Order: sequence, then structure tokens, then C-alpha cells
Amino acid sequence: MFLALGACQPPDPLVKPSPNSSPELKSQLTLTNATLEQANAQGQPLWKIQVQSAQYTPDRKRAQLKTIRGDLYQDGKVVLKVKADRGEIRDNGAEIILSQNIVALDPRNQAVLYSQEVVWRPQAGTLTARKDFRGEHPELVVTAAEGRYETAPQFLHLTGQVRADAAEKKLRLTSEALRWEIPNHLLVGAQPLKLVRYSGAREITDQIEAPQAQVNLKSRQVLLPNPNQFKSLQPPLQITAQNLTWFYDEKERRLETFSPLTIFDYEEDITITGNQGRVDFAQNQVWLTGSTQALSARNQSRLFADVLMWNIPDRALDASGNILYEQERGVKFNLTGDWARGSLTDNTVVVTGQKSERVVTEIYPSPSP
Repeated sequence: MFLALGACQPPDPLVKPSPNSSPELKSQLTLTNATLEQANAQGQPLWKIQVQSAQYTPDRKRAQLKTIRGDLYQDGKVVLKVKADRGEIRDNGAEIILSQNIVALDPRNQAVLYSQEVVWRPQAGTLTARKDFRGEHPELVVTAAEGRYETAPQFLHLTGQVRADAAEKKLRLTSEALRWEIPNHLLVGAQPLKLVRYSGAREITDQIEAPQAQVNLKSRQVLLPNPNQFKSLQPPLQITAQNLTWFYDEKERRLETFSPLTIFDYEEDITITGNQGRVDFAQNQVWLTGSTQALSARNQSRLFADVLMWNIPDRALDASGNILYEQERGVKFNLTGDWARGSLTDNTVVVTGQKSERVVTEIYPSPSP
């Protein structure tokens, strides 16, 4: 058992083998079927492991381990239950290296970490996985070149070729760096990342590349704080906004923003803008408010309104407030009124006004040749 002699002294390399251990004292100390443990200056356990064998160097500061199982502690409580084929104790127990077929389970949150090489630093409370890292949890599965687990806040920092699959593999995030705050159900990406949403048999419905994002795994929503370009393949829309909230659940799949946004139908070449709005993929509708505009580049027509609702499948629109409809193809004219309904796809828009007012029509004849 490793015990600290004082607050300012390193622990002595004392080992308490299990009753059936058989030490062989030569130039090295070898133990079989032993239990090894270490405590801090206050007597709280830092780690406690069972090994098939432990071979110590003559100075007792290092040991080679085989077939390891045990517990790692933080503030006297178990934070990780580990097992590995091989390991090494370094610096009087200040660092433990585990290698080959490592499994580490956090009993507080049921996260399981896999790797082929990890370093446990009990004083820092960190477990760093440096080879073939994989993490599993009911909410998420992650892989990365390296993972560093902070046991106190239960945060996992991932770096290098990061991939995270959430919500039964319905959402995939890839990046070079990611923080997973397990108790908060959050993924925080502060570096450029890509998000892809799947439906059915791995069919892509949405994808976005953003400079940063925050994913709430519990509410299944993504906060996109910077200028973002969101692309939906079903339906064919491209959406750009400064701040976006994306709900990626199948039943509540939608985008919301309180900042200006642009929606581009890249099949029909129609652009819709507004000061704020919502795109509801589940209901197949778009709601925009504040200086809204719908433009058909193909048919050279444009509609302005205070409020605009757009039905995605048939591209039909329903608008109200300060209507202005302009048509450039053929005979040029514009209509003003209070309500508008129709479609820019085939330029069939009906503008109406209040009973006491008339719809104003202005026709601009084509210039003489």
C-alpha cells in the first residue's frame, strides 16, 4: 500500500500484497495476485488495484503490472472502475500507465472509455487516452485520436479526427476538437465542425458546416451562434442566419432564429428573407416576420410583406401587411394591398385589400424599340 508520510513528503513505495501473494526479494520485488493501493496525505484513497503480478524496480518507485482491475478515486469516492492487460506505476504512484484492452467505467454517469493506452494522474484527476480512443454512453458514441477525461466535472476533451454519433446515430458531428460535458448533456465545439443529420437507413436529410456549435443531447437541439449556412436535402433548402437554433428530432425537426435569415430554394431558384423566422420541416412550412421578401429569379417576380408564410412542398405563399408584388417578365406591373396568396413558381399571386380600400395596380409598358 502506498502511504504518504506527510503533506510535503512523497509516499513511500510500500505494498500490501493479498494473503496468497508470493514476494521474491532479489534486486527487484515481484508480487503475484496482489492488491496495490495509494492514499493522499489526508488518508483518502487515490487508487486501488488488483494485479496478477507486479514487478518493482530496486528503488520501489516504479512497477510493471499484468492483468489489472481496480478503482480510481477522486475526493475519496470511486470515479472510474478500470481494467487492462498491462500497466506501469511511475513516480511512487503519482502516475499510472495502462495499456492493451483498457476499459474504464464511470459509475456516476455510465460512460465507458476504451483505449489501448491511458495515463491516470490522481492528483490532477485526469485520465488521458492516447491510442485508439472510443467513448460510449446511452446518449453518445465518440471516437478521437486522443481523449482527456476530467473526473471532477465529468468533462471529456476530444482532439484529432473527432467523430460523435448522437440520438441513435441520427446526428453525426465531426471536428478536430470537442468538449463533452456529460452531466450537462452538452457537446461544445469551439473549432470548425460539420453536422450531418440522418433519417431512416442512413439517408442524409440535413448538413451544416459551422465555426462553432453547442449540441444539447437531452433536448436534441443545436445552437449555432455564428453566421451559418444550413443545407437541407429533404426539402431542398439552404438557410443562412447569424444565430440559429436547430431542433434535429424527427418529430420536431425545425430551425428558429431571431436574427435576419435567408432561405434559398435551390431547385426553383426562389429566395425568401425576413428579420426573423422559423422553418418547420415536420409541418413543411416557413414563417417569416419583419420586412419579408420572396424573390423568384426564374420568373422575375418579387413580393414584399410584413408577415410571410410559405408552404414548402408546393411553394405556395400567404402574406399580410404592406403587400407589394412586382412582376418583371412580360408586361411589367406591381400590385399593392393588405394580403397576398399564390405562388411565385408560376406567377399566380392574388393581392387583396380591405373592403374600404382598393388594390392599386401600376402597369409599366415596355419601352418602344
